[in-house]
Amino acid sequence: MKNTGQTGHRSFRIRIVFILLLIGFPFFFFGGPGYHAARSFKAAWDLGHILFFFLASYLMITCTRSGRREKKSWLFFGLSLLVVLVAGVIIELVQQAIGGRSVDGWDVYRNLLGCLTAFTVTGALPLAFRGYLFLSAAVLVLLLAAVWPLYPSLADERTARRQFPLLSDFETPFEQNRWKDVRQLQRQKNIVRRGQYALRVQLTTATYSGTSLFYFPHDWRDFRTLHFSVYNPDEEVLFLHCRIHDRLHTQHGMRFDDRFHKRFTLRPGWNDLSVSLQEVRTAPVSRLMDMAQVQGFGLFVIRQPRARVLYLDSIYLSR
Repeated sequence: MKNTGQTGHRSFRIRIVFILLLIGFPFFFFGGPGYHAARSFKAAWDLGHILFFFLASYLMITCTRSGRREKKSWLFFGLSLLVVLVAGVIIELVQQAIGGRSVDGWDVYRNLLGCLTAFTVTGALPLAFRGYLFLSAAVLVLLLAAVWPLYPSLADERTARRQFPLLSDFETPFEQNRWKDVRQLQRQKNIVRRGQYALRVQLTTATYSGTSLFYFPHDWRDFRTLHFSVYNPDEEVLFLHCRIHDRLHTQHGMRFDDRFHKRFTLRPGWNDLSVSLQEVRTAPVSRLMDMAQVQGFGLFVIRQPRARVLYLDSIYLSR
């Protein structure tokens, strides 16, 4: 009677896991976060790779446990990792073919981590107690590292909502991640307009070089002016271009005449600049910009003969 009950519970678990896998599989190819989706949504979505392949590996382990001798467990583990690796690569290639996504090696890594977690949780490897203790600790560290991007994303999104209409002043530790491209950015305290920190922006000799505010509250309808301070450390002036666009901009072919654009002349030292949001609203030639769905604010230079540096601070909206 006991064995019958255990078999029934096992069959029930297998059915539930199989149903979950059937539900989750289409999401590899359809849906998911868009380019401008919240950082927390992107981070949480990435964790779906771990969950899916944890469940898939759990299903493989459970369905083969009764017919698998212990001495073959390591071979089964290796074959399982190989299957997950191949499946992950195929999924990435299909995503690229049908959805235009780029192949992401980190997704393949997350798939393998899900498989490794399943083997650790189920005890499917012939390891002594100390071996399992070490393996469990290692897997836990890898899982925490995988989950970590979700924490600063959630923390800074909450901070951004609380700070608004301040868009960025770099006083909080995760704030620079609201900006692109993070490889060219450094939060520093040597040159500051207000507070203790500002953002150092490394400019290159590329045709367009700069940074853009990517993650921020998008409803600017109740405000009249955008303010920002830019420090030019050089003795020569620098022409800085500002662009602002809304969500509909992508639907209009991202044309130059469908967004706001303005050029500023940066004198040496701090430059306190401002933009009229009424001018932003009326900037598109054939429509009004949707100020409830502002999606991007960028600052850049064009065709510099040498690498330059700028500092940003105190970006906010005012009524």
